[in-house]
Amino acid sequence: MEKPIHILFVGKDSSLEEDVRAAVPNLGSWRVYPHIAYSYAEAAEIARDRQPSLICFEADGYDDKWLLFARDVRTLLPESVLAVMYDPSLFSPQVPESALIIQMLREGIRDFLRLPLASPELRQLLDRVFISAKPRANRNGTVISIISNKGGVGKSTLSVNLAVELAVRNPGQVLLIDASLQLGICALMMDLPVTPTMLDAVRARERLDEALLRELTLPHASGLHLMAAPVDAVQATEIDDSGFARILNLARRSFDYVVVDTFPLVDRLVISALDVSDLVYLLTQGTVPNIVGLARFLPVIDGLGVPRERQRIVLNLNHARTAGALTATDAERRLARPVNWELPYTKGLLSALNKGSPYVLASPRWYGFTKRIVKIADEVEAIRAATASIPVATPSAAVAAGGRR
Repeated sequence: MEKPIHILFVGKDSSLEEDVRAAVPNLGSWRVYPHIAYSYAEAAEIARDRQPSLICFEADGYDDKWLLFARDVRTLLPESVLAVMYDPSLFSPQVPESALIIQMLREGIRDFLRLPLASPELRQLLDRVFISAKPRANRNGTVISIISNKGGVGKSTLSVNLAVELAVRNPGQVLLIDASLQLGICALMMDLPVTPTMLDAVRARERLDEALLRELTLPHASGLHLMAAPVDAVQATEIDDSGFARILNLARRSFDYVVVDTFPLVDRLVISALDVSDLVYLLTQGTVPNIVGLARFLPVIDGLGVPRERQRIVLNLNHARTAGALTATDAERRLARPVNWELPYTKGLLSALNKGSPYVLASPRWYGFTKRIVKIADEVEAIRAATASIPVATPSAAVAAGGRR
């Protein structure tokens, strides 16, 4: 690098300066000019005077002082990259490492370093921040989570077809993450190989960046990228919420749209996805047990802090209509909530599933299941346009008018 990069390191341990001095000479071609502060007040002054390109500050998750500092610095220097430094040994089951990572995602922190500081990790951070990342009009992509309180209701079918429809419109800018770690079938539904998988990304977490993340996805002819679920359910236990949160963070920076097909259980991975989701589609079937289960599930989603305006209830009528079958009106009465979308029964879905060919690619777009997927994709693009000021084609009249589709 011709021009040195000014980096501000903020910590409270007296060994920080020694660690920085030892790390800086071993960064390869990177030319770094370090600044060190031992308090947030001192750091704010240095940041104001020196305007560093990168600010690495220590956080332990036990107080909010680092959070206030991050917000102040982001206001003061919006172009500077923020990275958290933390000591993993300070965490416990009561205050897990993943809690800090998730809070970091909420506050828009770009990256993190584990302490004690070392040259290889710092060099990888510089590579991720200043080389691998490509400039984007809006750094964060739109995250869409598809969830349910039980399996077998068509969650993966909705995830795959919605992601494919978005990818046809936005080639190369849509990632489908199969986060159903024990039962993931998204690769099979698109006739794709089952390697690499999310497990490879988690195992490479120390060097995982936006470029490597894309390499670990499976490209589909529609323009979609898939991060497949692990093949081995036992090995899938290696994927923890902090590793998954890191993947989500990088995915949001790498793709315009990230669709997450979740496991039908509210675990830490699902909570990590919900925490950064712009839209959450809650899927259910038109049977009494499913509707009652969703009625009990909705307060859980509310309690996790997902705003109602981000929630959408989807009634999947994936069985032929029979006498006494529940209608959307019946579901709304029991849920005390509107049904936002109905997915009609479609015979061809089963055949498409068996062939490994997403239904929306080969079916008429003006009626039935595909018509609903097209309009849901309209809604997703409209939400992104509203939050990111990105012009898109005018959404369908059903989306503009609101109400059940």
